[in-house]
Amino acid sequence: QTERLTKLVKTLLDMSELQTVARTDEIELGALVEEVLADLEPLARERGIALNAGCCGELYMTGSDILIYRVVFNLVENAIKYNRPNGSVTVSVKEKNGQAMILVKDTGIGISPENQKKIFDPFFRVDKSRSRAMGGAGLGLALVDSIAREHGGSVKVLESNEKGSIIALMLPVSSLKN
Repeated sequence: QTERLTKLVKTLLDMSELQTVARTDEIELGALVEEVLADLEPLARERGIALNAGCCGELYMTGSDILIYRVVFNLVENAIKYNRPNGSVTVSVKEKNGQAMILVKDTGIGISPENQKKIFDPFFRVDKSRSRAMGGAGLGLALVDSIAREHGGSVKVLESNEKGSIIALMLPVSSLKN
């Protein structure tokens, strides 16, 4: 209980400090994705999940490196936690209409159509008992949504069914180098 409350307080503090964090870092999104995947490799290995990355060109954005890292980390961590044994998570970065599109595709359990928008609401959990067992407080995706919006971007469920989900994170691009 104490550990859960500690995580909850930390996440609430993170959310309250969003407006005060400087957003002046030049971030290469492909490298950031690679860093997140390397950091989450032990969790993926423990759960039997294969991690894959795909990137085209070098996409840069201006923002808070630490906050954008947190967004991608939370999305990939959820894709690992709610996956199937021997499943996979693929994270790709591409440019679309002048924006960076980071796609997190998993082979997990899927998200029902009625919950696809609600998962980004604070304290919402699809399955409260399973989320609690995995240590969730229902704030991770709300934090993702807030950080994306603070950076002029958005996040949404692109598609989801019983074979998995694709979450799309859209962020403004400052430059593209091929």
